[in-house]
Amino acid sequence: MSDMKIKQLTRLEILRHYSNVADKILAVSRDREVVGAFPDGSYSKRPNIIQYKSDIIEMVRHGVCSFHGSVERWVNPMSLASDNHDKLRIGWDFILDIDSKLGIEEAKLAAELIISVFKNYGIKNYGLKFSGRRGFHLVLPWEMFPKEINSKPLAKNYPNYPKILASFIRKEIEQELIRKLIALKGAKQLMEILEEPPEKISPYYFVEVEKDWGSRHMFRMPFSFNEKTWLVSLPITKRELKTFKPEYATPENSIKTNTKFFNNVEKDEALNLLIDALDWFSSLKKDKQNIRKRKIIQWEKKITEPFFPPCIKNILAGLEDGRKRSLFTLITFLKMMNWSWKDIEDKLFEWNKKNNQPLAENLILGQLRWNQQQKSILPPNCAGDGRATNELFYGFVCKPDKLCKHIKNPVSYPFKKMKQMGYLKKKAKKQKKPVEKIGKIIKHGNKISPNN
Repeated sequence: MSDMKIKQLTRLEILRHYSNVADKILAVSRDREVVGAFPDGSYSKRPNIIQYKSDIIEMVRHGVCSFHGSVERWVNPMSLASDNHDKLRIGWDFILDIDSKLGIEEAKLAAELIISVFKNYGIKNYGLKFSGRRGFHLVLPWEMFPKEINSKPLAKNYPNYPKILASFIRKEIEQELIRKLIALKGAKQLMEILEEPPEKISPYYFVEVEKDWGSRHMFRMPFSFNEKTWLVSLPITKRELKTFKPEYATPENSIKTNTKFFNNVEKDEALNLLIDALDWFSSLKKDKQNIRKRKIIQWEKKITEPFFPPCIKNILAGLEDGRKRSLFTLITFLKMMNWSWKDIEDKLFEWNKKNNQPLAENLILGQLRWNQQQKSILPPNCAGDGRATNELFYGFVCKPDKLCKHIKNPVSYPFKKMKQMGYLKKKAKKQKKPVEKIGKIIKHGNKISPNN
């Protein structure tokens, strides 16, 4: 958020605001559980609903300062109990909460990329609003989705389907988001924000895009206050996003807007997005099953430098920039190469002398000790196609060769090279039963024959 001064509102000012926007809050309250929050963050009684504007005013008079609605739609919210959610749920809205530790501009980057995903799927009636603090909310209303998938009611697939949708969207924007964050902030500044080196650099360390939903999950209602800033959770348009500033969300400005968070939608507008997300998740599960079945190559001997990938060799040659990041990469890589901790320590101090500005010895020793206490951690992934899309860790040392195109992590490179050079040979498997060989089917004129 910008450095604007937070103005504490009086109870009269809060009451005046909700008197002005009560009809807008009421408009999105139908079939929802709606609860109030007090300035200390605690909630009013649950379950609860609002049916009239007077309900909102009465709750404010009793100390409520913000309103939160359920993402789930209910046939009778006041009957909610711990054991009847599936029976009462009639739908759910897909709401993504973007929250940036860095600031509002970084949250905009994530929102813009998610909107691009929506656009690619022909979704144009999404809703967008400022969260009231340091992020944004995006919504695909329940009416956008089919009521059944594979003859099963979609309403019953909560929270699984929203989680899958969110994970799919996070995957779709991940690489572009980290690239944009690096361009905006710089790799050095991003790394200084992290308390400890990550196993895999992710934009979601800096800009969170919500991926978890629980039972009776709530979202801040449009035109409700955020009690930490006393700004309004204000609906805005895509056109307004780029130039939006938090100070635009004052109570005075909020009563002037007619922008809606929940728009009129087209039937099955989000169908293709949902299908692709479910297909992706299904293939992901198959990949995990295949990984479990796949035999892991075990090599107990120390793997030496001639087998290392170009990026690791370039790091070991000495650096002018990115030394702290590369320290983590080297430790995790050498550990996976079966180097002893003594050998790793010696190599690190040898490498440090080659750096333009050597790192402090206590920093190196601290990272060594930290890694010794962790389970096996892989170095950060790379692109897997010979490009350093992970610019934060490899952009300055990536000089890919032909073998790099077939790996997604530097650890894989030595094993590929060893296999290529004949060090690793597959043992012939004994077949208990004869296996029918099926070749490619090739069409010859009007005849079809197997190519063995």
